[in-house]
Amino acid sequence: MTRRLSYVSLAVLLICPVTVHSQEILSGIEVNRQVRERYQQKPLLKSSVTGLLELPFFDDFSCSDIYPDDEIWSDRYVFINNDYPVNPVSVGVATLDAIDHTGALYEHASTWPFLADRLTSRPVNLNYIPEDSIYLSFFYQPQGRGDRPQPHDSLRLEFYSPETENWRVVWSVPGDTLHDFRLVMFPVKEPEYLQEGFRFRFSNIASIGDNRYNPGAMGNADHWHIDYVYLDRNRSMTDTVFRDIAFVRPLGSLLNNYNAMPWSHYISGRQAEMASVLPLVYSNNDIVNRSVTREFSIDNVYENQTVHSYSGGMAGIGAGETHEYNADLRYYFDSTNPDSALFRIKAWLVTDDFDYKGNDTIVHYQNFSNYFALDDGTAENGYGLFGGGTENAMIAYRFRAYKADSLRAIQIYFNQSLNQASRQYFNLAVWDDDGGKPGNLLYSQEGTRPVYEDELNRFHTYYLDNAVHVARNFYVGIIQTTPDFLNIGFDVNRNNRNRIFYNIYGEWENSSFEGSLMIRPVVGNPLFSSPVNGQEKRKDLKIYPNPAVNVLYIELEPEIEPGSVSYKLFNSVGKLVYQSTGHVHNIDISSFPPGIYYLHTESRSADFNTRKILITQ
Repeated sequence: MTRRLSYVSLAVLLICPVTVHSQEILSGIEVNRQVRERYQQKPLLKSSVTGLLELPFFDDFSCSDIYPDDEIWSDRYVFINNDYPVNPVSVGVATLDAIDHTGALYEHASTWPFLADRLTSRPVNLNYIPEDSIYLSFFYQPQGRGDRPQPHDSLRLEFYSPETENWRVVWSVPGDTLHDFRLVMFPVKEPEYLQEGFRFRFSNIASIGDNRYNPGAMGNADHWHIDYVYLDRNRSMTDTVFRDIAFVRPLGSLLNNYNAMPWSHYISGRQAEMASVLPLVYSNNDIVNRSVTREFSIDNVYENQTVHSYSGGMAGIGAGETHEYNADLRYYFDSTNPDSALFRIKAWLVTDDFDYKGNDTIVHYQNFSNYFALDDGTAENGYGLFGGGTENAMIAYRFRAYKADSLRAIQIYFNQSLNQASRQYFNLAVWDDDGGKPGNLLYSQEGTRPVYEDELNRFHTYYLDNAVHVARNFYVGIIQTTPDFLNIGFDVNRNNRNRIFYNIYGEWENSSFEGSLMIRPVVGNPLFSSPVNGQEKRKDLKIYPNPAVNVLYIELEPEIEPGSVSYKLFNSVGKLVYQSTGHVHNIDISSFPPGIYYLHTESRSADFNTRKILITQ
């Protein structure tokens, strides 16, 4: 794996193996919170498949989320995502690394090579003869935006023989640095495999870096990415043409700076924040020129209506080409809701009927609530300061307010690690701006420790004892009280390096790492009501269980007037499936299909946020 240290830091460690000098560090994550959350929501693997799969077998992972499709795969150790690959064949890949199906680093992880992830097919009917010319093809890439597999690490392909009931490694490749996705064509011709019940699987041999002085050394490592797995008959070594036009990059935020922001600030600054184009990236995987039509729609989820739709028209795309198309947007988000909004942006391609359709549609939700977010919500690394001299070091993150407002809280996502820092205190801090760097310290709150959330709301909210007035550029962050590495979540897919600053020796320095800290300031109306035992208590409602199966229960705090509350439940495509006014003790969800839903509540006497609800079977 790659040791995530700057060259200066590495030199220090080599020269002085005992004393660790102060340094800015990126570490591998030890817990994948997306996988952890999904595991907690759906711990048992269910599938309606009971018999053998028939050819063709195909999966490009564009229709899966977090876990592979359990209709065709029998395990779920790999991570289905868009975060780690670089220029995949189509949106969605299967990532093999050193984190298991629960989202945690493998218990047997070691500095010595060990068997890590597997991706195993369900039994396939291969009752054919060698002349039927069966081939398995797939694309693979090492590292991506993750960690480089070392030469002693490897990616492997294994075949299962129903006759001998044994697995055998038939192909492997040693660890390597990042390169483009490469195609592998592998024949299946031995009689022991040409039977009913044939299976194949991908697996990886990983190892954890041995650097006891780097607090992130035991993080996730050795990333491999698999895409476009295809098993069928009547193929050959030259059957490398895939007659498909596919999206290769997901939709992102339509804001120029933020991934999410308070609705009132968007209204004040939409001329500066609203993007003028909607960017798409798609590829023609065919060997002939093709034509494609680009279509778009924007739905106001809370109001359950399409507010904007248009066509990008038809265009040609050459064989093997990738197009980056910036669709002219000419739209501003608008809503009748005074304090929050949620929009569903959808883009899809209209192509020939013979094209695979699973990778022709992409969706993004644009959220406007009461917080600013520069990150996309996914941590690929951990960030922090470590070593002697960092006892009073500071980390600051710049945000821009489009109107004068009150900072009420700071949300931070901390990566969980083997050596948790949850007992180490730090101070929350707020600074004003001094010519593009942090200036005067406006606020400091002592007695704060990292908190690791296992709920759907993975960020922990630290409420400020006193509101802080902010306007235009302001900075939020932490002041360390120990030299321990605090492991703040770091998103490598959105580059906000110019907004990240650290101060170890009395001078503010810009971060050397490209990405975004997972720190979010919360602004607006007070989040608390009356003081209780010297502590202010948040006025809120309780929704449980989450995930839910048949009934969703709702409890209001006594101070909230029941008649003032209204409820709206939307499904993942923005359709209103339930609404009510007044105090609702429970919602019958037994008739709703499993999936992600959004419960939006409004009240005259409390400030509620939209909650993401998972309904399972």
